Amino acid sequence: MDSTEPSPTDDALDRLGKLAAAGASPESVTQAVGEIVAGWALEADMDSSAAQARIERLWDSLSKDAAELEEQIGDAAGTDALALAAAKRMLAALHATVLALVAAHERL
Repeated sequence: MDSTEPSPTDDALDRLGKLAAAGASPESVTQAVGEIVAGWALEADMDSSAAQARIERLWDSLSKDAAELEEQIGDAAGTDALALAAAKRMLAALHATVLALVAAHERL
C-alpha cells in the first residue's frame, strides 16, 4: 500500500463517521459494519486476529467520539433545539456502530 493511501481502518472510520454524522439507523450502520468486515475477510493475507485488531481500533476511536459527543450534548442542553436533535441522532448512530463492532468482533 502506498503511504499516501488511507489504511483500511481509516477508510472504515471515514465511512462509519459519515453514517453517524447523517444520523443513520442502527440497521444501516450494522449493515455497513458487516460489509466492511466481510471485505476485510476477502483480503488474501487477512486472518481473524488481524480483522479483530482492526475492529478494536475502530471501536476505540468511535467510542471516544461518542463520549466526546455525549459531553457536548450535555453542555449544549437548552441551546438550539435542531442542532441538539441532530447531535442526538448522531450519537445514537455512533452507539449503534459501536454495538455492531462488538458483535462483529465476537463473531470472528
